[in-house]
Amino acid sequence: MTAAFFFIIHFIDAQNPAAGSFVMPSLAPRIQKDGTIVFRLRAPAASRVVVKIENSSLPMSKDKKGIWSVTTPKMEPDIYAYTFVVDSLSLPDPANPLMRSSYFGGGQSLLIVPGSPPQDWEVQDIPHGTITRHLYKSKIIGDNREYYVYTPPGYRPGNSQSFPVLYLLHGMGDDARGWT
Repeated sequence: MTAAFFFIIHFIDAQNPAAGSFVMPSLAPRIQKDGTIVFRLRAPAASRVVVKIENSSLPMSKDKKGIWSVTTPKMEPDIYAYTFVVDSLSLPDPANPLMRSSYFGGGQSLLIVPGSPPQDWEVQDIPHGTITRHLYKSKIIGDNREYYVYTPPGYRPGNSQSFPVLYLLHGMGDDARGWT
């Protein structure tokens, strides 16, 4: 979706003052080969951190550097939504740009646990179509609304070939971007 985030910090290492600066390893979730997921979050002043993934809440442990972490049980291949709860504040993962937006605000981070063979929702080396965003003025609501149209590879406007249509309507606070 978007480029990965990197956290750049500067420090003077007492053992190696010439070291200068370095790129800190990302705190983004790591999916292990055994299907477990390692979540990490830097929150040195927090007294309690939990990761909420789907219907589970997993308490995290803090190390001496203020990095909280937890490893999940084995997760089946799927797309998972999660948030961190830092003390009483719920927030998406600042190290993960993959998000599910919401009309209710805040949003949730998304994580794809890959399958073998790859699942239908995983990026694969196959022909891809195009997604275009459109706006229209709603006469009922009175504001601009959006919708997205997917056209398959090979689709050309004006072509006499017909294609099936599938309408997807979101619910539970998601918005139109959720399907992409």
